Amino acid sequence: MNTQLKTLLAATAAAFSLSAMAVDTNLANDPGGNLTKQEARDLKTQNKAEYKANKKVAEANKDLDVADCKTANLEAKDERDCKHDAKTTAKAAKHDAKEAYKDNKGDIKSRTE
Repeated sequence: MNTQLKTLLAATAAAFSLSAMAVDTNLANDPGGNLTKQEARDLKTQNKAEYKANKKVAEANKDLDVADCKTANLEAKDERDCKHDAKTTAKAAKHDAKEAYKDNKGDIKSRTE
């Protein structure tokens, strides 16, 4: 139970950290014009923070899914399959977060003066 609570708190903290970012995200979505060095630095910082938060959310979701597998009273094989699916889903979510991070990083770099 403590593990589930810790995981839930970690996921909540990661979600709130994304909403607490003070950087203007419209700069990255604006297709025209170049970014100043300060704007680019701010966007890079935000991009990295979002990437780390997405990884933590994926890990927290995996922990919750694995805990659900353990408490679902499944047979041994079904429980292993459930845990494997949770890990695979988390790995895919982390991969997607990394790809988005790289794409955003490249976009920022191409628009920097």
